[in-house]
Amino acid sequence: MSKLSYTSPEQEGVSTGEEQLVQEAKLFAENRSAARMNRRRLLTNLGLAAGAAGVLGVAGCSDDGTAPIPSPTTTPSVVDVLNFALNLEYFEASLYSYIVTGSGLSSADMGSSPGTVTGGAKVTFQYSAIANIAANLMAEEVQHVEFLRSAITSAGGTPISMPSLNLVPATAYAITNDQTFVSVARTIEAVGVSAYEGAAQYLTSAPSVLTFAASIHDLEAQHEGALRQACIYFPGGSVTSAPADSMDIPPTTAAIFNTNPSTGLNTVRTVSQVLQIVYATPGVTGTTKGGFFPNGLNGNLYMS
Repeated sequence: MSKLSYTSPEQEGVSTGEEQLVQEAKLFAENRSAARMNRRRLLTNLGLAAGAAGVLGVAGCSDDGTAPIPSPTTTPSVVDVLNFALNLEYFEASLYSYIVTGSGLSSADMGSSPGTVTGGAKVTFQYSAIANIAANLMAEEVQHVEFLRSAITSAGGTPISMPSLNLVPATAYAITNDQTFVSVARTIEAVGVSAYEGAAQYLTSAPSVLTFAASIHDLEAQHEGALRQACIYFPGGSVTSAPADSMDIPPTTAAIFNTNPSTGLNTVRTVSQVLQIVYATPGVTGTTKGGFFPNGLNGNLYMS
């Protein structure tokens, strides 16, 4: 594995990373319209026209999270699963947008009745390599939000609006510099990867949807991989990234990948396990809010 290439502030000037961030964000904004057009073409190619609603088994979805959660014996619909993923993408996209630009998502990306966001703040990066990771994470997570919203609409469902978010529910999640960014973001991306893996079983009735969900999962895995490498090979010494739960394996020189040493497989989490993490209630089921989601997730899947 090759190491990330870092340039010290003395070599390049501290402002270089910041300028690259600004340019990345500007380029993303300029390409927003083209990206939406490409998503519409892709959705058409995937066969996610409005008439596919019957094939996907669309269930009624609440925009404010008040609809009852399906019983444990009920298989969630494809749209339920996509809306669950959309909640998590809202969180990631909002977090990285604040870190990179100092502001959150555009009104067009948040839905008709978005919640409030607290705790977001811009970070002045020291290293250009870390600044570039942050800029790319922001751009791609925002695209995931837009793609999921388009996919749900094209399937005849209703994309949930962005729920209320607390981007710093505890001091341990405060991102103020390069080190805390790679540490916290690594943990967050690891949860996202496992969430897509756990949801795949509910998308088998719609192979085209499963395909694009797998594509997002692949990119989330690349995100975690880049952040794991950044933690291990950070300039001046490795950065500790806290485990998301007892199943998570933080990056070290002895644990380069997030792989179970007994099976060679990555962690797969259920909806409940994911919610226990983002609600900051590890080991507790039946919770409906907390942590990063002070009022809970929107949609049908919101109880841990």
